[in-house]
Amino acid sequence: MQNRSDPHRRASTPRSAWLVVLLLTLTGVCLAREKKDVIEFANGDRITCEIIKLEKGYLYVKLSYADGTVALDWSKITHVDSPQDFVVEDKAEKRFTGSLQSVNEEKKPENFKLQVTGPTTSQIVSGGEVVAIGRTDTSFWQNLHGGISSGLNFAKQQNRTQYTFQTNTAFDRTKWSAAANFQSSFSGGGDISDLRNDLQLTGTRQLRSPRNFYLGTAEFLQSDEQQLDLRTTLGGGIGHIFKKTNNSLVAVYSGAAWNREHYSSATVGQTGESAEGILGTELNFFRFKSTNILVDARLYPSMTDFGRVRFDLNTSLKFRIAKDLYWQFGYYLNVDSSPPQNLPKTDYGSTSSLGWTF
Repeated sequence: MQNRSDPHRRASTPRSAWLVVLLLTLTGVCLAREKKDVIEFANGDRITCEIIKLEKGYLYVKLSYADGTVALDWSKITHVDSPQDFVVEDKAEKRFTGSLQSVNEEKKPENFKLQVTGPTTSQIVSGGEVVAIGRTDTSFWQNLHGGISSGLNFAKQQNRTQYTFQTNTAFDRTKWSAAANFQSSFSGGGDISDLRNDLQLTGTRQLRSPRNFYLGTAEFLQSDEQQLDLRTTLGGGIGHIFKKTNNSLVAVYSGAAWNREHYSSATVGQTGESAEGILGTELNFFRFKSTNILVDARLYPSMTDFGRVRFDLNTSLKFRIAKDLYWQFGYYLNVDSSPPQNLPKTDYGSTSSLGWTF
């Protein structure tokens, strides 16, 4: 690492980027189509509705006689008919665009086959292979989805206050996607205070093989515990999706990154730059509509400061309370094997918060 003494300099926090993320998470518009899609179930029930999306094993629809969206178990459906156009994605990450029609006559979920008919081609996909369905007529704001959560604790001892705030936004298209995740936590009482802000930006682009993708990432971390004014990490690489089903996602990626750090400690007061490798994985497991487990782990072995290794871990466990409300438990860990001048090697913490998804 190259050091330049600058004890009075403080790196600027990417407040404008955080403001954009917060603005996006609070904005969402959903325009209605006609409610003329037909769904049939294994027990013979039949409904006419407006299909919104298929996500994590549940088909979300709107009914003319119900308020809001209704979640239907995709594994119990035997027939779908819609003249509207959708983007259908299977387990192999292949995507097809067109209207939806069932082609099988047997009213058994295991024999359910869906025909996606586009302007020039049509494709038949087994219902059990379908992992996502999305609308094609959505605008920029309609393609945004994510969540926002916050928690607050107070203890009489030392008048100690703790708060946590998190927001995430994703924008999906047929071949590419972009996401932003911001986490902020504060703990203070008496003469002790600890603030941590972490902003992560990620973009992916599907390659010729649907399970492979390009990845670009940027992270901005400020941590009082590690005496970091700002750590900026910019990187990119190639990834592979090993598994994608209606209840799990397993992906790994590797690449290279550029790292720039500015420490706030009066005894350190230095800025350094280094090149690093990236080895990362994303694990996502969901059960029914109520439980979602996410693990995001990244290893950064330095290519210029030999022997130095950084490790970042972010995990969350979400429980759906009612409709779009959820309760979230989170844990984060940052490890640096060789911080300057014996500063803390680790920063970790847990959070609990109440959130809302859109």
